[in-house]
This record gives sequence, structure tokens and C-alpha cells, in this order.
Amino acid sequence: MYHQNNLPRPRMTTLSSGIRVVTQSVPAMQSASIGIRVNSSTRDEPSDLAGASHFIEHLLFKGTTRQTADQIMEKFDAIGAKVNAYTSQEEVFYFATSLASAVPDTYALLADMFTDSILPPEEVEKERGVILQEIAMNYDNPGRHLYHQFHRGFWNGHPLGSPVLGTSDSISSIHRDRLLAHIRSRYSASATIVSAAGNIDHDQLVKLSEQLLCTLPTTTTAASTIPEPWSHGGGSWNHHQRPMEQTQFYLGYPIPAAGSTHRHTLAVLNQILGSGMASRLFREVRERRSLAYSVYSSMASYSDSGCLVIFAGTKPVNAREASEICQREVKRFCSETVTEEVLCSAKQQIQSKRLMSLDDCELQVRRIAGSASIFAEPEPIEDSLREIAEVTASDIQQLAVELFETTEPRIQSIGPQHPCAS
Repeated sequence: MYHQNNLPRPRMTTLSSGIRVVTQSVPAMQSASIGIRVNSSTRDEPSDLAGASHFIEHLLFKGTTRQTADQIMEKFDAIGAKVNAYTSQEEVFYFATSLASAVPDTYALLADMFTDSILPPEEVEKERGVILQEIAMNYDNPGRHLYHQFHRGFWNGHPLGSPVLGTSDSISSIHRDRLLAHIRSRYSASATIVSAAGNIDHDQLVKLSEQLLCTLPTTTTAASTIPEPWSHGGGSWNHHQRPMEQTQFYLGYPIPAAGSTHRHTLAVLNQILGSGMASRLFREVRERRSLAYSVYSSMASYSDSGCLVIFAGTKPVNAREASEICQREVKRFCSETVTEEVLCSAKQQIQSKRLMSLDDCELQVRRIAGSASIFAEPEPIEDSLREIAEVTASDIQQLAVELFETTEPRIQSIGPQHPCAS
């Protein structure tokens, strides 16, 4: 199926400051991606700073003591690099892709943004308005609004349920001084992971990291705490009234955290359930019953919890039926053993996707940073492939019984009327 000896193995060096440098070298590639990840985000924000991590992500592009926002973008363009960033519940990630020869210059630009952004007052106010528009845009988009509401409801009482964007009230009231203080307390060496994938040299990146990130504070970022109690609200169906042609819904079950020993079994279960055109949800909800155009399952996995998520959009009169079919397909794993043919096909799909993803250095730079954050060492892809290959039908059924047999899902929907209304 693949040549195991040709698979790249990640390397990691921890600097004396606590910064972790992780690389995955593929010398034959023309390009490379480099990223800087900070392991602190939405779940670490107090309520009066809701959305601060995402706000800061925007502002780090707006100028340093050495260069303006325009100069930063012009320099990225001049070396042919593509730069971006994102904020999730647990991390903020800044990354860029360039030709391998431009990695030192690309890294220098990223590091300057990361360590020396000054958050110009006029840019803070401009970006405040941009984020308020982003919040409004997400509210106007039914699918996005529904997902945010589902996430908040599923992790009710847990900081993971907090919206990444914050709220209109919190963004309107955060002062620049609070944002600067948040950077000083969170953007520390021990919370920082530098990752690179593609045609890169590990030792060179270690040396560059020692030079470019030497000003990061070495204070330890406070660990997140989980408030009690936390309940995913199983058995409840929350509906948002909105005039629409469809009713869309998310349906979710709690699953183990991202680093769980069950993660590979869950990946195979999810592939069979709702990933791709051969999945049970696609065949049963769309192909056989024509109830939906879009139906799928996915997993939201964090350091201490997770969720198996199912989405579908259907006619309002069919929403209840579609949700019941989705739940039946989940419960089916508890009562039926997956056939060897289905199991082999699902594992082949996962292994093929993971191998093909090696050609995408931007995807890999995020993957190795994430696995370095979860585990003591980044997970080599060959270990991941071996673990997938070892998943059995019995493993899937036993895990399904443990997770789903007596668990009711939380459901969140949006549309013209509550699907359970008589």
C-alpha cells in the first residue's frame, strides 16, 4: 500500500526557554510551511475578555516597532509567501507557506509579528469594527450561527463553549491595555510551539528559533480549569426560530479527549458513520430516503473532552424523521458488528487520506504542532497508520456500547418551526 521507509518522521527539540520546535522534513518538495502556535485561547479567557484571543490574532498583522501593517504584507508578497492565522478554542496559530529557500525570511516576518506587535490604537479601533461585522455576518448565516449555538449548548458551563469571536458586548468594551496584558501573560515560551513541514532543515530552524523568539517571556501560562458541573444536555432539543426553506440541525454525543487511546477506533467509526459517499448517513438519509442534500458526521476533539457531531439540512416536515434516522445509525454500532468489508474499506479511506495529506505541507504544519501539544512527542504518521490498521470490529462495537448505548444526544436546530411541534 505504501513504502514505510519513505514516510517522514517528525523531530522535536525543546529549547532552554521551553519553546518546542517540531519539524517534518520532505526534502523533495519545493515549498515549506512554518507556523507558530500558542497554547492559549478562548477557553482561557475571563468573561470580560471574551474574544480577546481572536481579536489579538487580527491585530498581530497590524504592525510592529520595525514595520507597519502594509510593510509586513508587502514583504510577504515580495518573497512569494502566503500567510494566514486562525483561532480555535485551545490555540492561536500563525503560519505561512513559501518556497523552501525563503523559509528564513518568512520565519523572521512571522516571529516579528509574534514577539513585537504594538497593537496601534487606531488599528485596534478599526479591527474592533471588523470583528463586530464578523459577529454580525455569522449571525446572519444560519449554518454558522447554529454551529456556534450548538457548541455553546453542548459545552454548557464549560469554557470550551465560549464563542471564539466573543460577543458584541465584550468586543465593544475590551481596551487595548487589556489586550496587551493578555499577550504578556499568554504568549510565553512554554506555551509556544514552532512547527515546520516540507523542504526544511531541523537544525537551522532550531537556531533561528533561538534567535528570533529569544524575547518571549519564560513565565508559565496558567493551566485551564474545568468548571463543575458540565453537561452536554443530552436528550434536549433546542430550536432557533428563523424563516428558512430548510431546517438544519446538529446532533452531538460526548466522546473521549483528543489524546485518548480510543482516538483511532473513533476515527474508523466516524468514517463508517458519516464521512464520505459510502457512509451510512449518506446512504440512508440522502440516497435511500432523499431527506437531505448535506448530511455528515465529524469529531470536535479537545485536550480534555470531545464531541461526535452529526449535521443535516432537510425540509422542516422531515427534520424529526432525519434526526431519528441519524440516532438509529449511531445506536446500530452498539447492536451490530461491522462487517470485515466495511471495516477494511473505512481503514483504507483513512490511511489514504493521511498519506495524501503528506503532500500538503500547510496541513502537516498544523498536524505536527497539534500532536506535539497533545503528546510528549509528535506522533509519526507511520504510528498512526499502524494503529488504524489494528482497529477491529469488536473494538468499534465495545466503544460504541460504552459511549452511545445509554446516551441521548443534544440536538440544536434552526428553521421555521420546532421539529417536535405537533
